[in-house]
Amino acid sequence: MHPSEKPAAAGGNFGPDWWRQISPYLEHALTLSGDERTTWLGSLREHDLGMANRIQELLDEYDSLNESCFLEDFPSPLSGSGGVAGQTVGAYKLISLLGEGGMGSVWLAERNDGRFERQAAVKFLNMALAGRGSEQRFRREGSILGRLADPKIAALLDAGVSENGRPYLVLEYVEGEHIDRYCDLGKLAVEARLRLFLDVLTAVAHAHANLIVHRDIKPSNVLVRIDGQVKLLDFGIAKLLEKNGEGGGETPLTREAGAALTPHYAAPEQLNDGPITTATDVYALGVLLFCLLTGQHPAGSNVHSTASLFKSIVEIEPPRMSEVVTSKKDDAGAAALRSTTADKLRPTLRGDLDTIVAKTLKKRPEERYASVTAFADDISRYLQHKTISARPDTLAYRAVKFTRRNRWQVGFATLAFAASMAGLVGTTTQTRAARKQRDFAIRQLSRAEAINDLNSFVLSDAAPSGKLFKVNDLLGRAEHIIQRQRGDNDANRVDLLISIGRQYWSQDEDASAVRILEEAHRLAQNVPDPSVRARSACALASVLARGREVERAETLIRDGLREVSGNRQLVLDHMFCLQCGSEVARERGTTQQAIARAREARELLANSPFQSDLEDFHVLMQLAESYRVADQFVDADATFQQAAIRLTTLGRDDTQTAGTLFNNWGLAVQFLGRPRDAEELFRRAIAISSSDGAEQSVSPMLLVNEARVLRTLAQFGEATKYAERGYAKGQTAGDQVVVNQALFVQASVFRGLHDFARARQVLSELEPRLRAVLAPEHVAFASLASEKSLLAQAEGNLQTSFDLANEAIAISEASIKANDSGPDYLQILSMRRSSVEFDMHKFAEAELDAQRALTIGRGIVQPGAFSCNLGWEYLALGRALQAQSQYGDARAALEAAVEHLEHTLGQDHPDAQRARKLLAANNSPQ
Repeated sequence: MHPSEKPAAAGGNFGPDWWRQISPYLEHALTLSGDERTTWLGSLREHDLGMANRIQELLDEYDSLNESCFLEDFPSPLSGSGGVAGQTVGAYKLISLLGEGGMGSVWLAERNDGRFERQAAVKFLNMALAGRGSEQRFRREGSILGRLADPKIAALLDAGVSENGRPYLVLEYVEGEHIDRYCDLGKLAVEARLRLFLDVLTAVAHAHANLIVHRDIKPSNVLVRIDGQVKLLDFGIAKLLEKNGEGGGETPLTREAGAALTPHYAAPEQLNDGPITTATDVYALGVLLFCLLTGQHPAGSNVHSTASLFKSIVEIEPPRMSEVVTSKKDDAGAAALRSTTADKLRPTLRGDLDTIVAKTLKKRPEERYASVTAFADDISRYLQHKTISARPDTLAYRAVKFTRRNRWQVGFATLAFAASMAGLVGTTTQTRAARKQRDFAIRQLSRAEAINDLNSFVLSDAAPSGKLFKVNDLLGRAEHIIQRQRGDNDANRVDLLISIGRQYWSQDEDASAVRILEEAHRLAQNVPDPSVRARSACALASVLARGREVERAETLIRDGLREVSGNRQLVLDHMFCLQCGSEVARERGTTQQAIARAREARELLANSPFQSDLEDFHVLMQLAESYRVADQFVDADATFQQAAIRLTTLGRDDTQTAGTLFNNWGLAVQFLGRPRDAEELFRRAIAISSSDGAEQSVSPMLLVNEARVLRTLAQFGEATKYAERGYAKGQTAGDQVVVNQALFVQASVFRGLHDFARARQVLSELEPRLRAVLAPEHVAFASLASEKSLLAQAEGNLQTSFDLANEAIAISEASIKANDSGPDYLQILSMRRSSVEFDMHKFAEAELDAQRALTIGRGIVQPGAFSCNLGWEYLALGRALQAQSQYGDARAALEAAVEHLEHTLGQDHPDAQRARKLLAANNSPQ
């Protein structure tokens, strides 16, 4: 029966919008097995006989249509019949049915083209029930998933239309439990559930950052793998916010999608045809968290009819979580699943958690959290025993939070007070501990006042009225004042010198930084405070490492760590030394040690009473950069994203620190083969560093990075300009690394413009510069040989090009063995040699090199993510296979090439156009 037809009288009295009322129930019924469906219908009959009868009629009609092979001229209905198993869709063979609902069916599949082994979930549109509009919505899901690249969101691997014309998506197969069942099976406590829920919020925040609202967040769409990794599923009714106009207005397509929701997790505006915004997901997340923490739905357990459910969501204020937990048997069981008792669960939920969840469930979207990030921030603050934003910040409330957050310190303070009041009751040990705690607090206060006074001087007092000073001028005057100070204790002098030294370091004034920090370290040797000795050693180490005194730097780091390890009072100093140690380890080339130190610093912060969003950001930056230097680009990308979110929360996303973050993040993204994303990040870094549109303060290396990515995007004119500016600034600053990198980019740009003479001239200038400062086996000479090979290939000197390609790969392989570089260089060089071999008609060798590059590339890029590197490698492989008349395999490779290149370079990029032409020729070989 078509949805627009009026139902028969036997089905109950339904109005013109009857399909809107019945659709959610039919959707749910189609997900149930036979016995489950019978039981559910029996329960429904007790509360709404007319609805139950109408659902039964539609289910009987659906079964009848399936038995009569309705629409068999369309693809065979993909239901639970075993005959479908074994069929091939694209590069995947269907294994078994995973699930089926009103919108479609999902099948377990495995890759069968021999390129690599993996399982996937193939999702088919239920054409018989969904209709044309739903097909459009289904196709859009592929576009949406293709924009999302987050480890907590199930990745899109492929998409297409089967031979019978049925559209499908190939999704990452997630083997896990629904989040509510996962929590219950593990009997996770409230705090553990909250930490797991934060991962869900991170995934949704990523979707919102891409202007996507999920619209159907519920337990079955949030899976948790056995390793605890959250995976958010099913963007089938997600709404793209961009292009929808102001106010979240809906398109006809999204209006049609409105019925495809889960009523129990729908927001009031979804039921009232209101604008759908990110606040809609905030509401659903609030319902999900309510269920996870209480085991009950906010609407209660006695809502069975559509009308009563809708009324509850739209009109009735939900109870507080602590109010729904009682001492009765059912609630005792729910509490046990949370590793507690009902009497203990109630006070846990009462207060901040009640307030947080209540804010998400407000009827009016504007009264909810302004963003998922704000929601996550309040949960994080709750877990850290900090004040949350969702309630008044009264003195009493702040006092309670301070006590909970600083139990250890407050305990000692209370003990000291009790000892002084009780006199004889206190012991000598307790008095000594209280005095030690007092002295520590006084020392920290003295340090803070000294540094604040220095900052005040630098910002206000150092410059006579009306006279402009540069930053380094102010630092020099501050240094002069400190040297003249008398009577101050050495510990404070050391701290002030460390502060100035690190400021010099941040300004790339390494010589001044070393001079100041060497003096601080010398003074610190006579200071009894281990904190001062540790900080002076570690601060000096981080600067020395950048000056290539890496072994002395490592010794200083170990000295500093010995001073502070195991002392809970010095946790911040311990973290500082671990962060400096991470920098030193990166400079020494011990990248895994760098990662381990950064991780340890973050773990220390998470478990310490000294919570700080700013410190968390600094640790995230160290961890992200360590991942990047270790060539763990997927982890680097995810961690940089976390750091960027934290920086935005701090209101510092337009600072120089933000510029550094976006530059380094761009480098990681560029290595992952996403040049358009990288270019956006570099542009943002340049905009932050620019003053009134000028580039005087922009790092020359940042300009070169922008030039390189623009060259990748075939924007040769803009690339030339940035490379020239980076070269000029590098020359002025005497930064030879920047100058050499700018020359590499210029040579590549001139080659792309077919100005071979200028390209050769640049390489002639570059080579002696490299040989003057680098060992012959340095990986930079692999890049040089490769660039010369590409130039010779472009000029038609194939044998010379081939010899140079071999030289580049030999240098790269030696560099990898010496741990001086990662396999990503070998990936690119193998792909380039494949191109030369193809031009020399060595098609089998070209295929092997392309396969080698692909194998390396797949190990670098997250499964399901798009990468221009993979696109080029698939293109090289497809050409080699095509030349050997292996048209079937060539088609698969070229299809993958087109997909990767169009997503990462754009449809108009020359390489994407070339891949499409080759695919078209392959499909009709002459």
